Amino acid sequence: MSPLLPKLSLLLAAALPASALAAPAAAESQPTVVLAGRLIAEPGEPSLGPHTLVIRDQRLSRIEPGLDAGIEPGARVLDLSQATVLPGLIDLHVHLAIDTNADTTTNASGPRLALATASYARRLLRAGVTTVRDTGDNSGVTYAVRDAIDGGLLEGPRILAAGRIISRTGGHGAKRAEPDQVPYPPAACDGPESCRRAVRQNIEDGADWIKITVSGSGRESGGRPDAAPILFEDEVVGAVSAARQADRPVAAHAHSTAAINLALRSGVRTIEHGTYFDQESVALFKRQHAYLVPTAFVARYVESKLGTFAGGRDGQSVDDLRAWTQAAKAGPGRAWRAGVPLALGTDGGPSFAPTATALEVQYYVDSGVPLPEAVRAATSGNADALDLGKELGRLRVGYRADLIAVDGDPQRDASQLLRMRMVMRQGRLVCLDDCVEAAAGSPAP
Repeated sequence: MSPLLPKLSLLLAAALPASALAAPAAAESQPTVVLAGRLIAEPGEPSLGPHTLVIRDQRLSRIEPGLDAGIEPGARVLDLSQATVLPGLIDLHVHLAIDTNADTTTNASGPRLALATASYARRLLRAGVTTVRDTGDNSGVTYAVRDAIDGGLLEGPRILAAGRIISRTGGHGAKRAEPDQVPYPPAACDGPESCRRAVRQNIEDGADWIKITVSGSGRESGGRPDAAPILFEDEVVGAVSAARQADRPVAAHAHSTAAINLALRSGVRTIEHGTYFDQESVALFKRQHAYLVPTAFVARYVESKLGTFAGGRDGQSVDDLRAWTQAAKAGPGRAWRAGVPLALGTDGGPSFAPTATALEVQYYVDSGVPLPEAVRAATSGNADALDLGKELGRLRVGYRADLIAVDGDPQRDASQLLRMRMVMRQGRLVCLDDCVEAAAGSPAP
């Protein structure tokens, strides 16, 4: 990691007014009452009628039917009696610090990149995304942003960070830094001991998860359906074993069938993209209690720019790349029909508007996933995949108060998730009737 990074949290804090720093403590000084016209307490199940929710000390302390459930004096009341209240959205595959639209100066400067990442995190939260898993940031600035958010210094979603991407030397995500990037030592490994060391170094740096790449990207020949894994079996097993020893779950980028199945047999928790899974994969997903995180959003984006992404050294032709985008877009529905445990992630970041997570819900539906199941994937399904299903993703007494509100029923109309009426994270009101609908970014695919 860059030697500048331990100082970035202080830099981020200094950029904020004192009132922002004091806000988390103020939010806990009195209970908050939410009057919900409709309630989705268990995503995937039908919405309920009017309910009263009481939030105290960052958690849901009471949930009762009706809108007159004994509001105590001094409570802050949020009238959402004409809206639907549901758990905050969760995105299991983002890259908060990767912005292909950023200028060279920003991408090459740790402090500037951290500030840009913090700005995007704030917009993401206001789009209703209250938790994210960052699946790869070689610069390490996401750690500083995560810690600043956790400390109440910044407004943003809860971040679970994987840090540097682990692969073989020169493998996808583990290449040397370019001249226009923040300098970093790639987490490249060769042999099981080397891969264990890379995992342990990431954990020492602050990783919540471990991210490995077992195939090439969708645009590379190493991501074709019949491509061999880019890591040997003992390397994957070495990385997963070291992560398990430290109680860190593993996310495995894998497109080809052989790479998917190798990663699943080795004990990873999630498969990222997973384009070309087969029947053996389905059985392994179920037996290993692993989750698939298809990324239809990024597949649509690549499809819109085939000429840009095709070709190059080790790249695929336009026709082959188009075939990959079609398979990737169909992935969520194919997985749901096969009974594969389904999570939801976008592969998005600052290059795109922060509504990508809401759009991914609609893209799941387009591929054949029933809308209530797509909403479940973006909330409770993702919480379960993170092993946080007893804290997040549902609205139950004792759960963390991560709430959003929209005008209509998002389990009947996915477009409702594009327009937030209210966002609350861990009991703190983020916005009410002034949430950002769509901040600047590349057009949605």
